[in-house]
Amino acid sequence: MDCRALRFYHVHDFDSRQYLDEYLSDKPDKTFEEDFLLFPIENVAKTLKLGHIKGDILIDLSIGSMIHHLYAACEFFNHIIVLKVRDRCILELKRWVDTRTGAFHWGHAAKLHTDMEGTR
Repeated sequence: MDCRALRFYHVHDFDSRQYLDEYLSDKPDKTFEEDFLLFPIENVAKTLKLGHIKGDILIDLSIGSMIHHLYAACEFFNHIIVLKVRDRCILELKRWVDTRTGAFHWGHAAKLHTDMEGTR
């Protein structure tokens, strides 16, 4: 268990990069891979394929700078609007969109999505 001081994210700043590195990275130990990567990817894809969510525009308001759950949505929506409540989250996503040095690498999540699609 982590013994860092208790933080309140409405008072203290939310470090979106630390969150990505801790829970969504491609580290070998991947403690949370099932909960934070596989579960959202599988269930968003399943929900969209069943037609429970339809439309032309999807508005995403997810925690941090996460985008991995949106890979499946690309096949079903013409436009995806990503809203973030913290500037640091926006900057982290912008770094990835612009393929800047130091941007979070989502390749492992994209591979999980394509591998999952290949097994269906």
